[in-house]
Amino acid sequence: MRATFEALPLHQEASFRFIEINQPDGFDGHWHYHPELELKWVLEGVGQRMVGDHMEPFGPSDLILVGSNLSHCWRTAPNFSGNSRAYVVQFPQDLISQRPEWFSVQQMIDDSSRGVSFKLTQKSRKKLEAAFACLYSKKPGTLESFSAWVSILGELSILPRQFLASSGFQQKETEDDRLARAINLILDSADHPIGEPLFKKACREVEMTPSAFSRFFKRNTGRTFSHFLNEARISKASRLLVESEENVLSISLECGYGSLSHFNRVFAELKGESPGQWRRKFRAA
Repeated sequence: MRATFEALPLHQEASFRFIEINQPDGFDGHWHYHPELELKWVLEGVGQRMVGDHMEPFGPSDLILVGSNLSHCWRTAPNFSGNSRAYVVQFPQDLISQRPEWFSVQQMIDDSSRGVSFKLTQKSRKKLEAAFACLYSKKPGTLESFSAWVSILGELSILPRQFLASSGFQQKETEDDRLARAINLILDSADHPIGEPLFKKACREVEMTPSAFSRFFKRNTGRTFSHFLNEARISKASRLLVESEENVLSISLECGYGSLSHFNRVFAELKGESPGQWRRKFRAA
């Protein structure tokens, strides 16, 4: 089975698939893609989200639309003790027809090729909650269910949204599952000590020589192995700085950095500010 592709069991009598995820052991974090678009609204849970070449922490109210064949995953933080809950809607791109009434929705669908996040207002949250409650209670394939989905699309299309994947990112459908295996290994091991051992483990995982694996990884991700690993670690660190009371040294060690100065330097390079500034900014918000 190819790890990068997921065949979705869409309902034959409905235009889209709606599911509620409620996992006591967290979101599975499988890095995958599928032709259908996916809207995911996280209700409970924290961790790391990856959409295309974009990685950042997620938490409750995370609302993301992922475009067709755009790789993505939500990976619950290991220390999160509650249930991970989310509403998910998956639908084929041709569900949206080229008609004047759908213009703003079609623009949103086009934007989703890079993945987009939405900023909710109190008013829009209430509307979406009501529409999702209807999806939850109505049978798939009914007019009530479809009307609720149209309401969700319409509300999302007028909300402020932010691109996730970079403008130059292009989804690559690999001929095998080696890239997905390497990505999943990094995300699973991001808090291990930084350096040669994890790189060697990745080479063994995909059965490639170090030089061949380095070229393969950069060609498919646009990053070196070490840069991608640092992004995964700093993503986790930025979440811990906001959500925990741990000091910066403890967080740097927990995220795989043996040196506080190295952690501070990498954090500033990727986030544009020091860990302390990052924490104070979010605490003051």
